[in-house]
Amino acid sequence: MPSPDRSLTVVVTAHRLGAMVEDCVRSLRTSVDDRIRFLLVDDGSGDDTPERLAAAARRTPNTELLALPRNVGVAAARMTALERLETDWVTFLDGDDWVARNYFPRLFDEVLTAGVDWVRVDHVASRGKQRILTRIPDINRAGRIGVPRESILSARTSSVDFAHSWSGVYHRRLVDDGSLYFPTELRTAEDRPTIWSLHLRVPEFTVARTVGLHYRLGLSTSLTQTGDDRQLDITESMRQVQQLVLADRDAERFLPKVWKTWAGLFAWHWEHRARLTPRLRLRFAREAGALLDTADQPELQRVVRAMPESKRQAIEGLRRTAALTNPRRTASLTGVGR
Repeated sequence: MPSPDRSLTVVVTAHRLGAMVEDCVRSLRTSVDDRIRFLLVDDGSGDDTPERLAAAARRTPNTELLALPRNVGVAAARMTALERLETDWVTFLDGDDWVARNYFPRLFDEVLTAGVDWVRVDHVASRGKQRILTRIPDINRAGRIGVPRESILSARTSSVDFAHSWSGVYHRRLVDDGSLYFPTELRTAEDRPTIWSLHLRVPEFTVARTVGLHYRLGLSTSLTQTGDDRQLDITESMRQVQQLVLADRDAERFLPKVWKTWAGLFAWHWEHRARLTPRLRLRFAREAGALLDTADQPELQRVVRAMPESKRQAIEGLRRTAALTNPRRTASLTGVGR
């Protein structure tokens, strides 16, 4: 095995995927390389997923299975994997996604050439036979090195809005200094605090030329499609993002971006509230509304006014519902978005 500083661990997490995990592990076999290890993590599936992963580990060189005895959630599963990290580089892959032939060796060649601790990657969004190349909106790519915190602000979307753990390769220094972490109490949106931490703390990054990770869209089993209380973790995730920014030397500069992110995400969740039970809808409105109340209200009003009509109406509806759940709220909603 090569020295640790020239080897990469790919952490693959899976929970109750069954046959779907086969596409993922089959694609890994096309990326076998002496420099690359695969750590397959079964997150307490309770079905045949661990057996499928075990079979894949036997067939694929440099591959190990880590079977967790109970379901702990993807954030805790990743943190458990990071505790076992023996290489100096790490990346992630969800067990329901897959990669193109020779993807990880090509990507790792580029990482070693870049000379920075964080290399981000574009991806291919895949739904059925449809393929859409999705690029991180940043000029620091293809050999150009940039400062992550300078990529946070944008009139539209920016690098910090692409919050996927698998959209990057990380040196273990970022694990050791706490820049790369996943809040284990979050069952969804766990990548949001992670991506903000990285942008605020990592001194240099770039976006790779190599593209080949296929992100599967529209799965009914995906956490983004579920309608249970895990969806409500988005409010705690966003609260943690604000805490990270408040502790930063440029807090005043970045807080408007945080509030803009809140408005966009909360509007989306409110537009899709039909998947929640009435009790969960009210709870989400109460928690999201309380968090919105902590923002600078004139700045939040400017953000909401600039949103598309449907999003603006969603935020207004959410805040009205929040006010009804707690009549003692003192934040004035009059004029928000008008």
